[in-house]
Amino acid sequence: MTKQEFEAIYTDKLKTKQRPVLKEFLQNKSDQQIANSLTPKVTRSCVSDHISNICQSFNIKNEPGGGYTQREELIILFVKHKPELVCEELLKEYGKRTPEPRKILEVPEGPVPLNSEFYIERSRMEADCYQQILGRGSMIRIKAPKFMGKTSLLNRIIERAQTNDYRLVRLDFRDAETEIFSSLNKFFHWFCLNISQQLKLESNIDKYLQGRGGILVNCKNYFQTEVLEAIDCPLVLALEEIDCIFSYEETARNFLSMLRSWFDETKKTDIWENLRMVLLHSTNVYVQLDVNQSPFNVGFPVELTEFSQPNILDLASRHLLSWGTDEVGALMGMVGGYPYLVRKALYHLNDPNISLADILQNAATDVGIYRQYLQEHWANLQNSSELKAALKQVIFADSAVKLEQVLEFKLLSTGLVKQNQHGITPSCQLYRDYFVEKFRD
Repeated sequence: MTKQEFEAIYTDKLKTKQRPVLKEFLQNKSDQQIANSLTPKVTRSCVSDHISNICQSFNIKNEPGGGYTQREELIILFVKHKPELVCEELLKEYGKRTPEPRKILEVPEGPVPLNSEFYIERSRMEADCYQQILGRGSMIRIKAPKFMGKTSLLNRIIERAQTNDYRLVRLDFRDAETEIFSSLNKFFHWFCLNISQQLKLESNIDKYLQGRGGILVNCKNYFQTEVLEAIDCPLVLALEEIDCIFSYEETARNFLSMLRSWFDETKKTDIWENLRMVLLHSTNVYVQLDVNQSPFNVGFPVELTEFSQPNILDLASRHLLSWGTDEVGALMGMVGGYPYLVRKALYHLNDPNISLADILQNAATDVGIYRQYLQEHWANLQNSSELKAALKQVIFADSAVKLEQVLEFKLLSTGLVKQNQHGITPSCQLYRDYFVEKFRD
């Protein structure tokens, strides 16, 4: 409990009849002594009830069979926040007690570590993915905006595969320079070269890519001969942030149709059954693809959702917070169920000097706990006047907004907006409050 929360309860919640009881209690007097000292006199049981109610006012409750442990917690609370009301005897006894060390929490940045107790599983999603990755020729498609947990889930899928001795190639499309996406030949060379290097295979890429069969056939021949036949065991091909390629129509159309042909091949050829693909993307594909050439209508789709109220209650408990639905509702009213935003709040609440009220009051300002995250979003918007104008329209609208499809998909990938049957709205109150002020400046 913070000093501010303590003072609020002490000043506003204690009843007039409770205050003299509390005063005598903190002088280390027994219930009977307190009863005898009050004017008018009261019974011993009446004093006990007053003390119990005072404890409840400070959110101190006895566990079943806990005896009078709540009284000790009440004394410790006053030793910490109002020692001037506590007698010397109690100050000496309780002031020397070393409080239990606070739990060391993970900083909520980047993927949640594999051994973390703060990873929250959502329904059967993880179990289904673990089962899928072990299936011959499988494809898992994970879609979600940034900071929703795609990489954390991928890490767990990969761990499951590697415990079964599967080989791994993991490519993040954010690592490729823009000029690579702009050239079909450069892109496929980059793609094949990275596969060979990660598997520590001899690079015979040029021999294949310069063939007369066309880039897609040549790449397929390379992958079958130089990769699948060479390693002769299950291989996971994990491709992260593949929507980086969507803006380069020719490269995207060819590459995505190739992935679909590879998936189809796993159903026809034994050696191709060893291939398992995992595709991560932040938004829907907006490249025009024939229905039979798209990898986005086959395989096992996974769309990460916000945390539910039970998810957040569970996560709060893991952060040693005694929360109920009121606290969860207040936090969700500001940040929804977005995993990163929720975890960041719970992490900061481990500081006894920060309350939930403090976090909510300053959340959408440049002094709140989300300031750097929000400032980065604002800086990124300066690079695209089109996205900036679209977000402004959504932020100031009283209802859902309909946007041109490609623009809508790009804006959804930022995570700042979400979609319903009527159109686009801000993802949570935090974004509406913050960007309203930014657009007004």
